[in-house]
Amino acid sequence: MSVGPVPLAHGRRGAGVRPAWPAWCGRRGRRGAAGVAGGMRLAWPAGRRLAWSPAWPRLPAVIDSGLLDGDGRPVTLRAVDDDNWRAVADVAPRDDQRTWVAALAARYLLLSDRSEVWTSLAVYAGPDVVGHVMWGVDDDGSRWLGGMVIDASQQGRGVGRAAVRTLTDWLRRQDGGHPVRLSYHPDNQAAARLYTSLGFRPTGAHEDDELVVELADPR
Repeated sequence: MSVGPVPLAHGRRGAGVRPAWPAWCGRRGRRGAAGVAGGMRLAWPAGRRLAWSPAWPRLPAVIDSGLLDGDGRPVTLRAVDDDNWRAVADVAPRDDQRTWVAALAARYLLLSDRSEVWTSLAVYAGPDVVGHVMWGVDDDGSRWLGGMVIDASQQGRGVGRAAVRTLTDWLRRQDGGHPVRLSYHPDNQAAARLYTSLGFRPTGAHEDDELVVELADPR
């Protein structure tokens, strides 16, 4: 969500949106992760409604894998709270990346707030909010990433790559060895390159018109 021109934005299961908000926020939705131009489901498939469960991973104050961006800033993930939500909501990808992601991360915050499926996180580079990503747990126990958006002004520094690695590292440390998945549109070549380089491999499944990929062992 550095991958150079990769739009740091993805998100179905959090990912890219083509239709207007009401349409893609519905039963399945799509809008990729920003910055990383990935695409993931923003909503569960028909008949699959998962509310938060106490069995879900407990979110620490800061998720930190010790990764730095190209400027040497530590990239961390933190809860969205009263102090940072406005900065997260204002995160915006480049104009040419909006085929795959929402124009503002505020849409993903609203999805997290209303869906009871996704949990939004603020992406930090040093002390600054530079992006958004979210995660959820499917009813089969698999972990999903979505809604990845890195602000246009912060792209090209490896922030998106570090954010994805940080979140997947944390999810894979949870008990149970659950698979980590996401989805993106096959035309989104920036997302395909990024996720392939991070170890995601096709499962053979599709969500609407997006490919479902899973993080392989080892990455």
